[in-house]
Amino acid sequence: MVITREDRNLKAVESLFLTGGVVVCPAFTIYGLSANLFDILANKRIYRIKRRDYSKPLIVIATKNFVLKTAIDIDREILSFLLDNTITVIVKSSAILPFYVTMNSEVAFRAANTPFLNYICRNSPITSTSANFSGDQSVFIDSKTIFKRFSKLTDGFVFGRVIGEPSTIVRLVGKNVEIVRKGYNIQKIKEVL
Repeated sequence: MVITREDRNLKAVESLFLTGGVVVCPAFTIYGLSANLFDILANKRIYRIKRRDYSKPLIVIATKNFVLKTAIDIDREILSFLLDNTITVIVKSSAILPFYVTMNSEVAFRAANTPFLNYICRNSPITSTSANFSGDQSVFIDSKTIFKRFSKLTDGFVFGRVIGEPSTIVRLVGKNVEIVRKGYNIQKIKEVL
């Protein structure tokens, strides 16, 4: 198991993502269970670890450029603004992506917005879901509690700073912004409504 901080041993963490590992890492707002977007077995492990229903897709964390290139039927200025403000945006995508991140041809994207996430996502996007068990409504920001719960179930643990509030999720179609879940930076939505 690789145990490190978000500003150290990035090559070792990147190697985990490239070789089928499941990693608990800071996803800016909260800690997430993450894997390489295109690794089916690693993402199936996330569903088993989390006890998550397969009907609930995972979020994709990617470079802003990746999201802007693959999102379709949206206003690019609004999308760019939302991504810059750490909003998770559900959009239609032109990319052919795995079943565990798509629902009705839509994908929930959030931009990599920390040095750690930018480094990890520079070659491939990652999946993310909150580091708790399905049905558990608590959102843990205490890294020690999360480590105790998930260290034996995962391949890596990256300690770092998190905001401590889940991200706001919106659906974007054209210029229409629909709030799906209120969370971090919800007040920013008013600027595009």
